[in-house]
Amino acid sequence: MTTDLTRRAFLRRTALCGAGIAFASGSAAGRLFGAAGLDFYNPPVDLAVVTGDSPAKNCLAAVEALGGFGKFVRSGDKVVVKPNPVGSNRPERAINTHPEMIEVVVRECLGLGAKEVIVLSNDEIRSFNGNGTTAAVERAGGVVRPVQEKSQFREVLVPRARLLKRVDIASDILDADVFINMPIAKHHAGSTVTLSMKNLMGVNWDRIQFHRTDLHQCIAELTATVRPDLIILDANHVLLTNGPMGPGEVLPGKRVIAGTDPVAVDAFATQAFFGEPGRIQHIRAAYDLGAGEIDFDRLRIREFEA
Repeated sequence: MTTDLTRRAFLRRTALCGAGIAFASGSAAGRLFGAAGLDFYNPPVDLAVVTGDSPAKNCLAAVEALGGFGKFVRSGDKVVVKPNPVGSNRPERAINTHPEMIEVVVRECLGLGAKEVIVLSNDEIRSFNGNGTTAAVERAGGVVRPVQEKSQFREVLVPRARLLKRVDIASDILDADVFINMPIAKHHAGSTVTLSMKNLMGVNWDRIQFHRTDLHQCIAELTATVRPDLIILDANHVLLTNGPMGPGEVLPGKRVIAGTDPVAVDAFATQAFFGEPGRIQHIRAAYDLGAGEIDFDRLRIREFEA
């Protein structure tokens, strides 16, 4: 049976088909939340692409170009951050989200009065510990929370689903006031790329289901279900081959890409590092579901150096 959510968490975290809530086609974010009667922040640009030598400075500059953390986080908010924390690797290996970025995000959110910042993923604690994520989060005053028990998840419906119908999503995500997705850009043997949409698999309980059906379609349907308030993609180092665990060819991308539209973020990162975004099946499928925009001519993109 589907769990009841608070109205605010429900509107901000999930887009459920039926019951009077239609999942809009096209660029769904503004229309969906507008139709639900919830004010949705419209940043001054759709994508901020920052180049520089410092991952932390790139991160801060990218979010500032969107209006700053204060446009997303309010005093008393529960903030949940989802990095890619897999493996015990140095950032230069381009396997996991750079700890310096995670640290600055946690610190900024708490500095704005967030009551708590939880950094979570359906990954083992030894990965968080081994790659420096735990230390970074604790330095900033946040909490690391691996979500690997079924009791840590709740079931939600999937809008316009062809395959999933229902998924179990981490309860902290569903209860959060602010959800920040912090993926890293890298190659993936199964999905070709792993960016912001693929990173959402770490907030889902049954990832095996995705692999035993249609991985790309499942990623797209999950993207149409769980929408972050903010996406900050780590492209300071980009794994071009042999992903997701490497070792492989690493490009020093020296970039951070930030936005609120998962399709736009992933399409831009794909074009920058991996080729034509339209050939990535889950990006195209998410666009077809109305989860975001793939056409760069319709996006306000600001590229600059930190």
